[in-house]
Amino acid sequence: MKKYLCILFLLSVCAIGSVFAKVSLTLDVGPIYTHFSHRSDTNSAGRTHTWATHTGGLNVLLRAEFAKNFGVYGMANFAFGNRMVTGFNTKTHCERDKWDASLSYAIDSQFGFFYVFKPKTNLELMLGLGIGIGGSGYNYNRTNTGDRYHRYHYTNIGGGINFDVSYMFTKLIGIYGGLSDTLYAPISGTQTTKYKDGKKEDVPINPAGKIANAFSLKAGIQFKF
Repeated sequence: MKKYLCILFLLSVCAIGSVFAKVSLTLDVGPIYTHFSHRSDTNSAGRTHTWATHTGGLNVLLRAEFAKNFGVYGMANFAFGNRMVTGFNTKTHCERDKWDASLSYAIDSQFGFFYVFKPKTNLELMLGLGIGIGGSGYNYNRTNTGDRYHRYHYTNIGGGINFDVSYMFTKLIGIYGGLSDTLYAPISGTQTTKYKDGKKEDVPINPAGKIANAFSLKAGIQFKF
C-alpha cells in the first residue's frame, strides 16, 4: 500500500512540475498617469455632484501564461496628486471649479484573464479583462473655520479592461506601454472631519447611485521569467 502511495505521490509531483514548467511569468513596472472621476446620484433638488482628479504614480502588473497565449494577471496602480475638478449639474445649469487639494489618490487594481497576440517576433499585444478593486478620495485643509481638514474616502468594486503593447530586446527584458480602464461602483464611503481642538468625526457616506471611473496610461520596463 505504501509503495502505491509513494508512486502516486511521485506521479503527482511530476504532473505539477510539468504544468508549472510551462508557465511563463511577465512583470511590468513603470510610471502611470490616472484620471479618476466620481459621479454621485441626482439628489432631491435635481443636482448631480461630480469630482475628478489628475494623479500620477506607479504601475505593477504580473501575468502568468499557462496555456498558449492565455493566462491570468493581476494589476495594481498607485497614483497620487492634488489637482481637482469639482462641480454639479442640473437639467438647465452646470458649474465647475478647479483647485488643488492637499492630497488626492486613486488606487486601481484588476484581477482577471488575458490573451496575448504575437504578430511579430518579440512584439506582443496583451488584452485582459478583470474584476476591479480599488480605493479613492481626497483631503483638503480649511483655515478660516473651526475645522482643520476634511477627508473623503471611498472603497470601490467593479470591472475593466487592460491593454499592453510590449517589445522584448532580449529574452528577459523589454519595454511596454498601454492603458487600463476600470468602471467602479463605490460600495462604502466615509467623510472625516478633524477640528482644531483635536476632535475627529467620521460620517458614513451612502454610496447608492454613485459611479466612478479610473482611466490610466502607462509605460515602463517588462521582465520575463
